[in-house]
Amino acid sequence: MSISMRFTKLVVGDLAPCEAFYVAMGLKVVSRNEGGELEVHQEQCWLSASGDMTSHVLILSRFVELPKPARPVFPGEAWLTFSDVDVDATCAAAEANGGSVVRAGEDRPEHGVRAAIIADPEGHHIELVGPLKGN
Repeated sequence: MSISMRFTKLVVGDLAPCEAFYVAMGLKVVSRNEGGELEVHQEQCWLSASGDMTSHVLILSRFVELPKPARPVFPGEAWLTFSDVDVDATCAAAEANGGSVVRAGEDRPEHGVRAAIIADPEGHHIELVGPLKGN
């Protein structure tokens, strides 16, 4: 068996502010689409760091016929994790673009990284991992 990870689908309740947040974080829109019917009718925005399908794709998906999902409660079920060259600047950008800082940046020398946890406008948790401060 051979598998690989290419896509992550994140179910959102309001697509436009989530798309704007992830674009402000540095992702680029690959495509937008709408399709399916009944309980699988979805409005989607596909994003990636490269702006095309050559890097991992984050799919923001709003299920049109279903109620908005509940806001995640920390620590939630799953986190997105982004590599980041400036964790603290990204925390500030998250707050400026409708997100929030759950845990401010802190050096984690046991892992050799600086890390923080932010949340998008709907509360989905994102771990930011970058170089130790001063490195």
